[in-house]
Amino acid sequence: MANDATLEGFRLSYGRGRCSSVILPHAMIADTRDDLIGCLAAKLLNTPGGWSPTKESMRQHLERLTCMHGYEGALLDYRDYQLTRVGQSFQYDVPQGKRGFLNQFAGNRVRLVCTHNGPFRKWVRVGLVWHGCE
Repeated sequence: MANDATLEGFRLSYGRGRCSSVILPHAMIADTRDDLIGCLAAKLLNTPGGWSPTKESMRQHLERLTCMHGYEGALLDYRDYQLTRVGQSFQYDVPQGKRGFLNQFAGNRVRLVCTHNGPFRKWVRVGLVWHGCE
């Protein structure tokens, strides 16, 4: 009695359960450029031309910067996290009960930023978003 042809069947199959690791596009919050990481990610993503030594240097700097700020890194499936290019980033309010890599950030706003591009998995750094002295 498979219900794969129904919308509910699709949601359960693609979403991998009720509290899936998938981030839907409507839940993504546009990233800001008001700190070093957001600014560098946007600059890397929007620099015209192909991959160059300058872009590679910027990518390495972004990787070091996120690491210094305590961002956790993981190889993630681009279909779950919607990140396909180096420098692409967004913010996300992680709900309680979230599954997958983001469960450690449940209840917090995080920034996800792609710092390396592979064929099926992307190296993504995830860290808490800090707002002033809160």
